[in-house]
Amino acid sequence: FGPIYKKMMMFTPDEKRYSAGTVYNLNVDVSKKGESVVVPMDLVKDMLRKAKYIASTYACICRDANDCQSYPKDVCCLFMSNSGRTVVDHKVGYQISLEEALARVDKAASLGLVGQALFVEVEQFIWGFSNATMENFIEMCFCCPCCCVAFNLSKNASRMVKQRFHHSGWQSLIDGNKCNGCGECIKPCPQAALSLDAGNKAVVNLEYCVGCGICKTHCPVDAISIKQTQPMLGSVQEYFLVDERLDLKIED
Repeated sequence: FGPIYKKMMMFTPDEKRYSAGTVYNLNVDVSKKGESVVVPMDLVKDMLRKAKYIASTYACICRDANDCQSYPKDVCCLFMSNSGRTVVDHKVGYQISLEEALARVDKAASLGLVGQALFVEVEQFIWGFSNATMENFIEMCFCCPCCCVAFNLSKNASRMVKQRFHHSGWQSLIDGNKCNGCGECIKPCPQAALSLDAGNKAVVNLEYCVGCGICKTHCPVDAISIKQTQPMLGSVQEYFLVDERLDLKIED
């Protein structure tokens, strides 16, 4: 890995900016039916509408590498504005229309995939971004629980790395009256945020929970819901600015 590491260091910005992500659950529960509530999907679509250019990779890198049989490989990452142009210039993706991008968000939601807005420092080397354009780099991924590299990294990472992955105001909550203590939700959690308490009931560590909803899909007794625990911010970019001091630009 020596030569690769040295080459990566050539691309490292003077002011270190670490990989970070915000999870946008595309299938969150709306507590009060009929009430107008901003949900994570709204922010994802708003980000796409603001972008002057949108590009898609040819296939999801994670699912393609793992030859995923559970989810389609073509419901894959989107890059906005200058980052999208760079992906196309390097022939690892193609331009798509806003309508196609919005349809992909809906398709991802229907498949139960999880939206993640990611800034990944190593991808400066992978995609060929220069230091001067890294502020334009942001990707929207549609992640499956079986193959996602970001989820797997976070699950097995240190506390410091886990805290770079943030929820967007929605997190898992468990109804202790319904929970039967089966533990089916614990292993799939990408943040290792769930455990059984002394009463053999599942509990959530909200410090780590990113509200992805993977635990909910594994609960056989419907004891888990995804509820709003904090007010949402106004945009995807604002989450990166507040949480990681990354002033990402998608409108250039």
